[in-house]
Amino acid sequence: MPVLISLLIILFWPTFLALFMGVFREADLGRDTEPRELVEEIKPNFVKLITLGGVFLAYGILTGVMVRDEMVELNALVAGKAEAEIVMQQLLPLIFKMLLILTPMIMASWFSPMLVGFQGYGVLEAIKHSFWQCGRNLIAIIVAWSILSMSLFLVLLIAGLFVGIISAISALLGTFLMSLVVFAMLLLVTYFLLAIQYYSYRHVYYHPDAMAEAAAGDATV
Repeated sequence: MPVLISLLIILFWPTFLALFMGVFREADLGRDTEPRELVEEIKPNFVKLITLGGVFLAYGILTGVMVRDEMVELNALVAGKAEAEIVMQQLLPLIFKMLLILTPMIMASWFSPMLVGFQGYGVLEAIKHSFWQCGRNLIAIIVAWSILSMSLFLVLLIAGLFVGIISAISALLGTFLMSLVVFAMLLLVTYFLLAIQYYSYRHVYYHPDAMAEAAAGDATV
């Protein structure tokens, strides 16, 4: 069942992402838009969004096949309660390999859901544009990710020290606080990653300031 849920999430992820970007766009423009209006906006392109999700799903399954042997070995080490050093020796190359394999999918999915959902691009055309623009703006995206990662690391470090002090006083309270910290960090990471994705899309494809100036110019004519 968890595997089925994961597959469905990947399949519908472009649709969800387009809706999230729509929420950011409306907030950026200062408009109070109902969710159903965003759904109606992407509705004509729903089939293409699902098709895009199918492409990502196929790539995800291929990734799973490519790292299957390493995952089996890692699970065996964990089940056998191997030393942490041995587990890390197996885990780090696996993480590096997965990052290399998943990089093309990250580049393909960075802009394509918005291009399909809001601008009516075809699936392959959207993927091609997403690849191209990620390559052109790679440095800016990496810098944004790096700043986010370092900031979150510092927050985690400070929170970890605080929770450690509390745990020394009360283990139960420390465990509870750690759960809250992990949940809060997941929310923060999700929010800021989506924000980076929206503003990169805004910068490359969607220029509300220029559109507003053009609309004002048309109104004065």
